[in-house]
Amino acid sequence: MLTMLWDMVLSRERYLSELPGWTGRKILYIIEDIFNLKQKGIYMKTMFILSTALILTAFACGGSNNPAGPTPGNDSEFYPLAVGNIWMYDCSGTISLSGVQMGTISGITEVEITGTETHSEGFDVFVQVNAVCDTTEMYGQTFVTDSTFTEYIRITDAGLYGYSNLTNTDSSFTVPFPLQDGATWTFAEEPPTTGEILSMSANVTVGAGSFENCMEMQTVWTDSTMGGIVSNTADFARNVGRVSNVTTITEGTMLITYTNNLVTYSLN
Repeated sequence: MLTMLWDMVLSRERYLSELPGWTGRKILYIIEDIFNLKQKGIYMKTMFILSTALILTAFACGGSNNPAGPTPGNDSEFYPLAVGNIWMYDCSGTISLSGVQMGTISGITEVEITGTETHSEGFDVFVQVNAVCDTTEMYGQTFVTDSTFTEYIRITDAGLYGYSNLTNTDSSFTVPFPLQDGATWTFAEEPPTTGEILSMSANVTVGAGSFENCMEMQTVWTDSTMGGIVSNTADFARNVGRVSNVTTITEGTMLITYTNNLVTYSLN
């Protein structure tokens, strides 16, 4: 999906036909009205990369024991999942070009487990709904991103698996168990994304409180064609879930930093 977003930066018509429901379409029109053709490529790319950051952030969420459920007391505690669970995150970020800040990002993200479904392969998954509402301000102009998308989460004793729909035979991302400091793996095949456990003992303080012995996981995608790098570092607390994550996107002289910190949560 990330590669597709990069490609679509080069073609407005292809973008509109393949992603007709995205709020980003309206942003595209606003940008075209504000900036000339020479500038447009930079700002179009900014908004598309920002959309990519939101997607990668959501992939960092995850879940816990599936409807069948792994045994308690294991790595699934980092992904407490039950129908009705809700996590609320405060979001902030900056957009810089050649070291000069061009814009700011602020908003909220709500993640909710709304139910369960049966995958076409016969196993059950949790339905995770991600609602993102961000405001980006650049050069005195304001752009609002208000989008909701759904993922399907399965967890077993072997690991965490995410699916973009109920018919995909291959998971869109994977986090294998056991979780061990220094472990590396292929987080996603497309786009090719690597995962690494940076720590099993991180201490994190956010609006929702202070959390000890968190699992810190980093995912990195490098686009060989455009030279862009998307990196996401997320911290998970046992029996809480994701408490914080920082996404950085670099492409040439452009740098976008996007942070989510947990402010409230309710678990069943």
